[in-house]
Amino acid sequence: MIWLLSACMTLDTLVHNPRHCTVVGESTCQDVESSWDKVCLPCSEEYDWQREYEWMDQTLAEGESIRPVADWSDHVLVTSDGIGELDIVVLESHGENPATAGLTLLYNHGNYAGIEHYAPRIRMLHEAGYRVVAWDYRGYGRSEPPSAPDGPTFLADASEVLDFTIGELDTDPAELVIYANSLGAIPAVEQSLLRPGCATVLEVPFPGITPTGSDATGLELPASLFTTGEYENTEKIRDYEGPLLVLVGELDDKFPVETERAFVDNAGGPAEFEVFEGAHHGISNVGVPETGFAEYAATIEDFLARHGCTP
Repeated sequence: MIWLLSACMTLDTLVHNPRHCTVVGESTCQDVESSWDKVCLPCSEEYDWQREYEWMDQTLAEGESIRPVADWSDHVLVTSDGIGELDIVVLESHGENPATAGLTLLYNHGNYAGIEHYAPRIRMLHEAGYRVVAWDYRGYGRSEPPSAPDGPTFLADASEVLDFTIGELDTDPAELVIYANSLGAIPAVEQSLLRPGCATVLEVPFPGITPTGSDATGLELPASLFTTGEYENTEKIRDYEGPLLVLVGELDDKFPVETERAFVDNAGGPAEFEVFEGAHHGISNVGVPETGFAEYAATIEDFLARHGCTP
């Protein structure tokens, strides 16, 4: 049965879990228990980058705060195939941290929903001083079409967003940090191989169809049964020779620490591995940034400085 199914399909496209703005409603907003998992923004409404959040108790120390964003812009990237319209938001640096003020961070978000869900995380990186460029994949948020991409399309879109960031947004690759959360490691690794920035930072990165399937089933089966190879990050990272920082959660039950360690061990360049105590995979169950903003921001800033990724 497995070989018969694999002849017709792979699992690549099945990993996507988007929420397009056209499906936002009671089931994605009012019926969701955790405030951090609610998706409430319809297509007609803009993101509120000055919103006040009730941050988790452990996220901010006494006296810390996450400032509202003063300067941002929205962009639509029409893809070369003429089908995709990718929603991109740019948060300009507040300029108060000399170590990060000249750096652009290209944010590839995770698998659930879209930019709305990750806005608090994006705000944290803005607070750390970066200029942040975030985008929604096809089928996620306000990007079009409303259906999730297949493998080749996902990677092609990642390449075009990278070109847009460097070209249209006038970003020096020597001052570009490619960042990913979870599923975002698929486009981020592709971007890092195509046109490396000064460093790549991956938070609880998706390791690939094969290691994920092996963790879930305990079976070691040929990768060709499940995937075309386009999402196999643990293999692809061998070809990345730049600085790599991987941030993982001690309690992550989606991508366990040892699976992520194997991913890092395959890196082709200098790689560092940081385990955050008490961190799970997502946001509502306390992910890496939620365990403590100061430690999270300092870990990234220190890594970039030591590898010459400075303005």
